Amino acid sequence: MMNWQWIFFEALFLCLLISGCQRTLDPVPLTVTMTATIQDVKSSVTPELVPPGNSGSDEIELSEIVSPEPVPDIVEPDVVTVTPEATGYPDARITIIYDNTAYDKRLTPVWGFAALVEYGDFVMLFDTGGDATTLLRNMELLGIDPARIQAVVLSHIHGDHIGGMVGLLETGVQPTVYVLPSFNASFKQQIAAYTSIIEVIPGQVIVDGLVSTGELHSGIIPEQALVVETPEGQIVITGCAHPGIVEIIQAAKDLSGSPIHLVLGGFHLMDKSTLQIQEILATFRALEVKQVMPTHCTGEVAIKMFAEEYGMDYIQGGAGRVIEVGQMVTQIDE
Repeated sequence: MMNWQWIFFEALFLCLLISGCQRTLDPVPLTVTMTATIQDVKSSVTPELVPPGNSGSDEIELSEIVSPEPVPDIVEPDVVTVTPEATGYPDARITIIYDNTAYDKRLTPVWGFAALVEYGDFVMLFDTGGDATTLLRNMELLGIDPARIQAVVLSHIHGDHIGGMVGLLETGVQPTVYVLPSFNASFKQQIAAYTSIIEVIPGQVIVDGLVSTGELHSGIIPEQALVVETPEGQIVITGCAHPGIVEIIQAAKDLSGSPIHLVLGGFHLMDKSTLQIQEILATFRALEVKQVMPTHCTGEVAIKMFAEEYGMDYIQGGAGRVIEVGQMVTQIDE
């Protein structure tokens, strides 16, 4: 056979060999490779399964996104926290918006009191301070949208607690307003022109876990207080405690028998002697009140005495102070 024929057959054989090699080395389709790689990332497979160095491959781009460390499984923290599912109570957050002292120096201190209570998804205001201008300005600085307010509880008829009510309603919000039956008819009619009102009864439920003491008459000026049920016990919020702070605490305790964890707001002890304040402190201890946050009309002398008696369980008040309820009542510095 002539040399050129041998050359022809050798070339043909070589082409067939190369073609067969190419078929066995065809890459896996790109979509399959990318799917496998993404699943590996989700299941915490280390990046070594997508090795770098294959120049021009899409796997290099995916592997560059993955951290060089293994992705850890999500585990629960060691710290035990109280959850609504475990206790039946939602998260609670209380923000003092209006007070005659300012804890947050951005806010304007004016004589009066108002506190926002966030209880799970429910948002309510306890009292409205002495004027709407200060109330709304302080709310704005604290990032609180008035449109979120679903209810307002007014402790008593004094202007430094109801003065911001009409101005708040003039913003267009329509919360249900809880008033005392003894409020004068003209004020109730004024509020009713904007929104619905409810005259409270003892144990009036605002929502499950938020309860009014109802109208208390043991003092010259009738008043109601708010009881917030939490995993730690009751939080009692007072406006001025005109019927007597001890009487209010006892009324709150009688509602459910739960322990009193925190009492906050105005205690109205400005006109009390040191001896009288000492007796009230002894009663607080006897009633097993765990923490206190006296503010507004409590009086400087009384506030100092509560601070000395309660030590670390005394919480400084003032506009801008935030209280959150978790496994224990904590102070939030903002």
